[in-house]
Amino acid sequence: MNTDKKKVGKPLLHHILSLALAALSVVAIVYYGSLPVSYDYKIGSIAVSDIYAPRTFTDTFETERKAIIARENAEDIFVKSQTVSDENISRTKQFFELADQVRTDLMRERVTNPQLSSSEGANRLAKKVSQTLKKEIPAAKLLSFIDMSSTAFPFIRDKSVSMAQLLMTEEIGQDDLSSKIQVQISSFKQTSPSYSSYADSMSAVLHAVIEPNIIYDETASADAAQNAYNSVMNDPVTIDKGSRLVESGSKIDEHIYRNLVDLELIRDNKFDLVILLKVLLYVAVLVICGLFYLNSEVKRLSVDNPVFYMLIITFLVPIAASIYLTRLSSLFCIVVFFTAVSSTYLGTHNGIILSLLNFMLIWPVHNFDTQLLFVNIIVIVFCAIFAGKSARISSNASLILYPTLAAITASLCYGFLNGATRDEFISSGVFALISCIASLVAAVGLSPIYDLLSNAASPVKLISLSQPGQHLLKRLFMEASGTYSHVMMVANLADAAAEAIGADALLCKVASYYHDIGKLEAPMYFTENQTDGINPHDALPVMDSVKIITAHTEDGVKLAKKEHLPSAIIKIIDEHHGNSVPAYFYYKACEEAKAKGLEPPDINNFRYKGHIPSSRESAVVMLADTTEAAVRSKKITTADGAEELIRVLVKDKIDHDQLSNSGLSFDDIENIIRSFRQIYEGMFHERIKYPS
Repeated sequence: MNTDKKKVGKPLLHHILSLALAALSVVAIVYYGSLPVSYDYKIGSIAVSDIYAPRTFTDTFETERKAIIARENAEDIFVKSQTVSDENISRTKQFFELADQVRTDLMRERVTNPQLSSSEGANRLAKKVSQTLKKEIPAAKLLSFIDMSSTAFPFIRDKSVSMAQLLMTEEIGQDDLSSKIQVQISSFKQTSPSYSSYADSMSAVLHAVIEPNIIYDETASADAAQNAYNSVMNDPVTIDKGSRLVESGSKIDEHIYRNLVDLELIRDNKFDLVILLKVLLYVAVLVICGLFYLNSEVKRLSVDNPVFYMLIITFLVPIAASIYLTRLSSLFCIVVFFTAVSSTYLGTHNGIILSLLNFMLIWPVHNFDTQLLFVNIIVIVFCAIFAGKSARISSNASLILYPTLAAITASLCYGFLNGATRDEFISSGVFALISCIASLVAAVGLSPIYDLLSNAASPVKLISLSQPGQHLLKRLFMEASGTYSHVMMVANLADAAAEAIGADALLCKVASYYHDIGKLEAPMYFTENQTDGINPHDALPVMDSVKIITAHTEDGVKLAKKEHLPSAIIKIIDEHHGNSVPAYFYYKACEEAKAKGLEPPDINNFRYKGHIPSSRESAVVMLADTTEAAVRSKKITTADGAEELIRVLVKDKIDHDQLSNSGLSFDDIENIIRSFRQIYEGMFHERIKYPS
């Protein structure tokens, strides 16, 4: 038990250590590539060369300066005070109450002292106003309030109070107080011309008792100033990549020095812990995302050790190369080299995800260039599509041509949308062309070496395994000729079906050649190899027969691993019967149990020990194998009869959940049935009867 754990744990430990070493290598490479050029300048130094912005950045010095100016220039906030307004109206009313009191007192005193003048009353009123309202009004302006008739006084009082109330409905400051009062007085003169002689006195009173009703709001003013500051800070001044920051021979002032510091261009030659921490955090986030993805795909990814280590090395090559390539141009990136290799061995989907991860690790070295991001996302998708389905002879040309055209087109589109100059158009197009062609030519050129080192189901490997001279195919032909004939027919069916649904036809065809190699362990126990009419199963108990029949998938997997067949073919060998039941032997066991008066045996004891198909290719081989065996067994001789039987077989597979994990749609299944029928139409066509 411990020995098994060691066998399983040792490769896993090697993989973990390899991934950890690769992650550390990435950190070191990205750290080194992210170090900017440093300048030993201080404020007051003279620049010895031009300095250009390596990336678009925020000019914090200028942004903060503008924000402070905006804060200082923000207008103060004044708000209407209802308290002040009410006090103004109250003082107006109080004035007329005082005036009425003085008028009453003066009238009573004149009874005993007729010589008492109106001027005395005006002086008394002025004094009372000063003492009570704390307002100073010249007595001459108050004389008319003493002399006016008893009918005029209430009218003037009401009009004055109304004016005060009307004025207080508005926001009135010190600057416009006089003009607002004058507007009210002018309106009074027009509407009441017979009382216009009192207008000046009314104006004097209103000017004296009414104060501005707006007050300074300290909190609102502070908020407005802060909002003005924040508004500028939230829309900072930016300097575009490539802009000249310093001209040769110019003086480094505080502003320029601050920009150089922000760009990390002012450094000493010591180890930069800050940049290392940034790189560690950035790489850690991406590595964690990658590990989560790989963990979710681990059941579908079957990669041999040589391929595993080969992919790690290929993953690191574009990252390491970027340190030197970025010195030529920020658009010189060879990430599609990894895309072509990974998509070939892991498929389109995995190739895209892992290539995007590879690019994101390269991106900091290229100063997070957005054009590089845009172009490479498009190229990665195109490259993965063609590399992931490279089963045709013309695939290498397509793999180089179409992603290159996509790279050039994407580069030109980006330049057009961003208003690039003619030189920028040419430069970006040329580097996109060079990057793509160099990457893909290298990937195609190295593919034979990759195939030699790995055991994956690459097109070259599959074509080699399809040759009749291969060791296992020779054994099938010599030791199990019936099975050899069977697998050849299955291969034709699977090839046609895979083409019909857009699956990997080459993999289906070659996997079909090897799907029954497990029968080499006991070829005569399978009916297609029995030529003398003797069936060994007639002399065996049912369960012994079941063990022999169902063991051929497990025996096939063992033999395939011993012969180092690609993992994709091994998986199809394991899955081509799923966990179905050989119906003949189960039916025979049920009949024997019935004859003995026993319960039917447990059906699970009769199942194949494999797994249900986990890919479209595996499902295609299963259906082709089932179809060929059934049509041969039923001795069907017409295409219509074959199609009718095929539909029954497919329905049975669906009913028993053998295709639930295959990814086949009902449209795919219909296309598979049609392709099978087309093959049998070619087999069952009418022939001319030749004479004896």
